[in-house]
Amino acid sequence: MQIKAINVTEISFDSVVAVHSFSTDPEGVKEAEEKFKGMARGNGWVGTEDELEERVEDGYWEQGDYQVFLTWSEWA
Repeated sequence: MQIKAINVTEISFDSVVAVHSFSTDPEGVKEAEEKFKGMARGNGWVGTEDELEERVEDGYWEQGDYQVFLTWSEWA
């Protein structure tokens, strides 16, 4: 059995604050992307929505000592 997930990982001051996992179906991917954007907005994001979409595509955003990652994982 394989487990696939898309994860949103929040790091602050070099410590993992939270990891949120979502299914890899279209609904789960959308939820993960919205979670990523919400974390960025809530932690100092200043920029346009298009720029934020670019960060989603990059899977990474940081502001000072705060970072958020969007990653795909698969376990066997």
